[in-house]
Amino acid sequence: MKLKGNYYWMFGMQIISGIIAYPLMIEFGVVKGLIFSFIPFLIGMITTLMDYKPDERDMQLIYKTDTIKSILLTIAMAVIYMYLPSVNWFFAFIAGISLFRGFTGIIIFATN
Repeated sequence: MKLKGNYYWMFGMQIISGIIAYPLMIEFGVVKGLIFSFIPFLIGMITTLMDYKPDERDMQLIYKTDTIKSILLTIAMAVIYMYLPSVNWFFAFIAGISLFRGFTGIIIFATN
């Protein structure tokens, strides 16, 4: 499997990072949990983008991914804040960043 320029790999690693972020922050605290959950995110970014120059199409799709991620994250945080007061809002925010970016990136790159 080619990793350089493989955005499916990068966004998949971001999904994994988002899935493990919330439980790791609960178990180890904010700093250690963030560091441990950032490792898959970093691996995905380094292996995909090292010595790779994305073209204009890739950049436009990444901008679109980040825009949709921000909209979905805002909606999710409003729902958590209003209806789920027992959920740690900060932990959910950090985990949601990676989850929503991973899912929207895979969907956008698959459909375009």
